[in-house]
Amino acid sequence: MFRKTHVLIIAMIGVFSINALSQEAVSTDSLLSNQQTIIKNQGIMMDEVIYVDPLEGKKFGVEFNPVYFLMSSADDEGITLTGGVSLFSVSDKAEIAFPFYYKTGADDLEIMSVDCHYRNFLGKHRAGFYISSGLRYTTLKGQEGYSFFSGLNDDEEAIQTASKVGLTFGIGYRKYGYNGWYWGTSLFGGKYFTDTESDFSGAGIINSKVILDMEILKIGKMF
Repeated sequence: MFRKTHVLIIAMIGVFSINALSQEAVSTDSLLSNQQTIIKNQGIMMDEVIYVDPLEGKKFGVEFNPVYFLMSSADDEGITLTGGVSLFSVSDKAEIAFPFYYKTGADDLEIMSVDCHYRNFLGKHRAGFYISSGLRYTTLKGQEGYSFFSGLNDDEEAIQTASKVGLTFGIGYRKYGYNGWYWGTSLFGGKYFTDTESDFSGAGIINSKVILDMEILKIGKMF
């Protein structure tokens, strides 16, 4: 009888000890979980508090590709200018940009394109990656191009003109500095819907209905 009583007491002590340890483990897990949640929320709040928008107070930006210009000016036949203007005050998550492209070349070639892009940023702020949609207006002026069957145009001095309107979609990335400068890159494509088949000497892909453009080395200044 005495042994049975001791065994029962030891068993009860064991059960209470296991139960206490279990409750302590649950309490510890809950405490750690709550601490992790608090730390995560603090990180989110600190990120919002610490972040200073470099576009704060900036209305617009002007950008230019100096490398493209220098490389094109090495060729005596013409020059190429690429740049743009961006409006920053339209939204906290987006901007409206007006990229432009101007090129002169041989055979009296002159090309000018102006785009209007709505760029919606994918993150919390107007920085990083964005998706865009827009319109492109292109004008061309120059001599008629080369034909496989007829060769060059008989009247080589004849100058023709054309204009096109197209729709574009694309992606891009922006990096803004607190010193007022910024850099961006983008890739977009689309299709012309008017005057889709022109024939200008030296115009290349712009003669077709396809729109394909990539920006890499544009540097901008915010104002």
